[in-house]
Amino acid sequence: MRIGIDASPIVGDRGGVGWHTYYLMEAMLAVPDDVEFIGYLRPGSVLPEDARSWRAGGRMTWVESAKWAMRWRGWADRLDLYHGTNFKLHTSGRHGGIVTIHDLWLERFPQYSTKVLGQRWSSIKARRTAQRAATVVTVSDFSARELNELYLVPRERLAVIPNGVADDFAARRDDRAMAELRMRIRLPEKPYLLFIGGADPRKNHRRFLEAASLMRRRLQGHSLLLVGSTDHAFGSYHKSAVEYGLTAQVCCPGRLGRADLQLLYTYADQFVFPSLYEGFGMPVLEAMACGTPVITSRTTGVAEAAGDAALLIDPEDPRSLGEAMISLLEDASLRASLTAKGFERVKRFSWRSAAASTVDLYRRLCRERAA
Repeated sequence: MRIGIDASPIVGDRGGVGWHTYYLMEAMLAVPDDVEFIGYLRPGSVLPEDARSWRAGGRMTWVESAKWAMRWRGWADRLDLYHGTNFKLHTSGRHGGIVTIHDLWLERFPQYSTKVLGQRWSSIKARRTAQRAATVVTVSDFSARELNELYLVPRERLAVIPNGVADDFAARRDDRAMAELRMRIRLPEKPYLLFIGGADPRKNHRRFLEAASLMRRRLQGHSLLLVGSTDHAFGSYHKSAVEYGLTAQVCCPGRLGRADLQLLYTYADQFVFPSLYEGFGMPVLEAMACGTPVITSRTTGVAEAAGDAALLIDPEDPRSLGEAMISLLEDASLRASLTAKGFERVKRFSWRSAAASTVDLYRRLCRERAA
């Protein structure tokens, strides 16, 4: 069975889709199988070093192809099936193609689209893609409901395959490495609350900072560490810190690598992830895997991922978020309980399981469409 896969998200600064694609491909190649993969990259792409180290046993071929030429790649490369990992189907195999749609954030909040002509045309194209795919893969029951409601994709053509938790994330106590990291990112030598996600409005950093400002007196002994892209068309970490009078407490080091994140999760007093909308919310499980108590939203796919292993709040209510932050800091038994539940929760999610489910889907579709 020959599968074409859009590997372009693994190149460059990976966001959620990039890491999803990376970990899924790595896990599918780690299991001995007769499935052969062709990974499609944009012309001029430099394959990342971590992907070059995959032990594919000759089952992985990398192909650079311009977007306009992708239409014929399925035929030219004799694909059985094509997997579009990032909302688009650029080609198809003899048994068609599947597409992964992680969430419908911009369908629900089109005002945050950064596209020159707005979101409408992109939404039309995405809906058509979902309707012509043999199967639409998504990462949570929440996103499956969204696809059914907004794109009218029948439930029988939807496959829910949750994300996993990478082995990169586990509790790592290394005081020397942490001291070096603090110096490098200029994080003061005091406890901190951790936020990850960037200034993208859906990650909701403004409510985090507003909540901290409401609890300013009780948080005087803590830094507020905001990791991720510091600026977005609709927001800025630094401007929000100024607005809420928190510049002295806020540290914004930008995007960081996995080894740094592992340390920051491990040493954080708590991880705060009050996202407005998520198809899944991988950082929540990454924090749990590192033993960090979590506060997150009771809405969308992130609540589904967190289960009962996090303190769930209304992401639109800064006072309730602030009160949750203080409760978690002051209640040792609550912290211990959430940490223990978090370790159990992450056992339900693995990239090996996601890979097995994805390959099973490939086989089933090829078998059914060949009949």
